[in-house]
Amino acid sequence: MSIYALQKAIRDVNRDPAKRAAFFESPAAVTAHYALSEAERDALQRRDYATLYAMGVHGLLLRPFSILHSVSEADYLRAIRGRG
Repeated sequence: MSIYALQKAIRDVNRDPAKRAAFFESPAAVTAHYALSEAERDALQRRDYATLYAMGVHGLLLRPFSILHSVSEADYLRAIRGRG
């Protein structure tokens, strides 16, 4: 597991409009370009915020990523607190 690669992938989707558009079209195609474990790749592709947070993704990357995917603050907080 590489938290660096996982956070880099999320940062790239957050910051790069072309990468973001590609992720919306095919998360699998985008995540294939990063050295991620199968569990990381799966959590990222499914946008499993609870698992991503448990893996160590920093909230300053994860919350903007969730906003891009239209997740409300309440739903995001429930997920990372293990209540969703």
